[in-house]
Amino acid sequence: MRLMKAAVFFFLVPTLTPALDPLSTSVFMGGAAVVWQLLSPHSWLKCSLLECCNMKDTLNLSVIKVDLERKVFGQHLAIQIVLRALSANMYSKRPRKPLVMSFHGWTGTGKSFVSSIIAKNLYQLNIPRRRFVHHFSTVLHFPHLSHVHLYKEQLQNWIKGNVSACPRSLFIFSEMDQMPHGLIDSIMPFLGYHEEIDGVYYGKAIFLFL
Repeated sequence: MRLMKAAVFFFLVPTLTPALDPLSTSVFMGGAAVVWQLLSPHSWLKCSLLECCNMKDTLNLSVIKVDLERKVFGQHLAIQIVLRALSANMYSKRPRKPLVMSFHGWTGTGKSFVSSIIAKNLYQLNIPRRRFVHHFSTVLHFPHLSHVHLYKEQLQNWIKGNVSACPRSLFIFSEMDQMPHGLIDSIMPFLGYHEEIDGVYYGKAIFLFL
């Protein structure tokens, strides 16, 4: 279908352009090129201006390394581990399992800060691209112990739906120490070694637990 559209477009252009002066022709061709880029699902222009899943794995490990070393203090070992984990997942064409990292420590040790640096480098967090970074606060999103069964179903559906739309989705769970008992068990199948689960591949997803 796309080839047919392209054929029609290029067939019409020679017919229309002789009737236009050179300036109008340039404007017409430029406008047509912009429209064509915006209609393409993963074009560079669409991904620059609108929402676009980061399927090309454009995380620059050198940049994030500098970012972490300049902004995070006293966590040299943690930085090395994070970089190795990101590198292993990003450079694998088809990882066998999602990247799962759990950050531990008292308030102020940099857990949330490191996760925000990863998110910022994976996706420039303007409004359109925020849809690929999912931050769950236990206190805010899962406040009632009596609703655990409902939370489980909602969380599973949310993860499955978003990974289906964008395999390189990032999920951040904060205040893990306050998460209702049993809730984390509902997403354990997504974190293991599975080729696919119900037709969905999770190997490129990233899960951060704080």
